[in-house]
Amino acid sequence: MNPTRRSVAFISLGCPKNLVDSEGLVSGMASRGFRVLTDPAQADVVVVNTCGFLEASRDESLGAIRDAVALKTRGVSAVLVAGCMVGNYRPLLEQGAPGVDRYVPFSDYARIADIAGECVGGMPEAGFTVDRLRSDVALTPAHYSWLKISEGCNHTCSFCVIPDIRGRMRSFPADDLVQRARALAARGVKEVVLVAQDSTVYGTDIYGENRLVRLLERVQAVEGLRWVRLMYAYPTEVRADLADTLASGLPLLPYLDVPIQHASDAVLRRMKRGYGRAELERMVSLLRARGIALRTTVITGFPGETEADFRELLDFLRAARFERLGAFPYSREPGSSADSLDGHLPESVRKERMQELMLMQQEIAFEAARARIGSVEEVLVDRAASGSEPALARTRRDSPEVDAHVRLLDSAVCAGDLVEVTITGSHGYDLDGRVLSHGTAV
Repeated sequence: MNPTRRSVAFISLGCPKNLVDSEGLVSGMASRGFRVLTDPAQADVVVVNTCGFLEASRDESLGAIRDAVALKTRGVSAVLVAGCMVGNYRPLLEQGAPGVDRYVPFSDYARIADIAGECVGGMPEAGFTVDRLRSDVALTPAHYSWLKISEGCNHTCSFCVIPDIRGRMRSFPADDLVQRARALAARGVKEVVLVAQDSTVYGTDIYGENRLVRLLERVQAVEGLRWVRLMYAYPTEVRADLADTLASGLPLLPYLDVPIQHASDAVLRRMKRGYGRAELERMVSLLRARGIALRTTVITGFPGETEADFRELLDFLRAARFERLGAFPYSREPGSSADSLDGHLPESVRKERMQELMLMQQEIAFEAARARIGSVEEVLVDRAASGSEPALARTRRDSPEVDAHVRLLDSAVCAGDLVEVTITGSHGYDLDGRVLSHGTAV
């Protein structure tokens, strides 16, 4: 390997929380002299950050690893694998994607550059590792960024193995998070999205009390941030003080991602979620009274889910009218307590119920989109127009990468612009808008 040409490419899979980990890994390697490339085929080292949450995620990860290993015949010197699959699915990795040079567990993330150096034969000169030369690499567009506020999870949901993979919840100190938010704002980031496995118990481990509201207040006070969004709340922890804070005005956004997973008391008990439909109705009422937009996720075909349970879920969703919703057919997760439950349903039933649910939700979302025609919205531009493709933006009630867009058909805008628009039409989930002016909407 040519020591003057050390380079690395990253393949990051899974959720935004995993992407934050990838940014840390990339930054660690860039700080040690590795050049970061976007094309794995041109790199000396390829790092695959895996997702192990669902069977489909594991299949995608295995495919990405196999593709990376195949590049070793074209000049790639080493393939490193990190992420959720390393701890719990090592045998699956070794059998399904042979040829990996090193597996990097969470405990070795700080050593990622050294591990890569061991694989390719030597490291850059040590003088490049001093703190003042620390590189801070972003894997998201320049105008928004994820900010992970804690790691791990204390819940014992029967369908999930994340606590086994990531461990118990560990909050990051508030001062460090505020410093990170300031660094992001200084870099030009307009929107910061706070994420965690469970954001709503932030601080209980290191401060002895819930400090999420206080953290939100400190982050929203960072000069330069225009939007601050919160995701991954747990239903039982959504209380009036949090709802009031989210509804208090910019830069905090009237938006919350709160996965409910189901609405039947019987299914929720088997899921070990710790709440029932009455608690969900309380939460939705609390947030709706303050005008907060809601995103959620649900699972169809959980073991033991009867037709009546599924109909109860549909009835709840019709009443709650979530603006955004993701649905997944139940996936058996080896090592989860749900895997040993009785009443597993055929895959065809799980998928049919998901499709029926999503068709119903589509009507709700399309109707909500049509109701916004004629309104004036502040939007954040994600993509400038290119050729025949219009510029794409998002409203305050739409999160990056998972929610809908506003198509700006008549204006030259740049990614990262905040502009005021009139909503002129809708196309399914998405909207059309005409730009009125740059700046913050009134």
